[in-house]
Amino acid sequence: MDSQILKIHQQLVDKEITCTALVQDKLAQLKPNTHNTVNAMLDSIALDLAAKVDAKIANGETVGLLEGIPFGIKDVYMVQGTLTTASSNLLKNYKAAYTATAIQNLLNAGAIPLVKENCDSFGHGSSSENTIFGAVKNAINPI
Repeated sequence: MDSQILKIHQQLVDKEITCTALVQDKLAQLKPNTHNTVNAMLDSIALDLAAKVDAKIANGETVGLLEGIPFGIKDVYMVQGTLTTASSNLLKNYKAAYTATAIQNLLNAGAIPLVKENCDSFGHGSSSENTIFGAVKNAINPI
């Protein structure tokens, strides 16, 4: 199987790219199109974690398969200390008190969160139109 995760992992291990450069590139792709796509950017968290992955690789330490791999988090999943609105006015100012187990497992594996992504309010619906932030769009291809 030809997986994008495997390709990126190998590029990191082979030092063809740095994790920081990868994260900066992905953030740069996301930032121009945040309207209706991204509820919160996690830039500082992502760049701090990327620097740690780069340090491990530079020190010759083993990195796991998901270590350094960027991902987005639907805004129904909590990340401690970040706004978690569930794309609803009811929670527009709610800061998560803890991190959801699924997200914590990804973080424990070294994956790097980039954004909290727009979604239908509370994850209910299938048309991606029921959100206070407008109809959900893809940040990389918002058309």
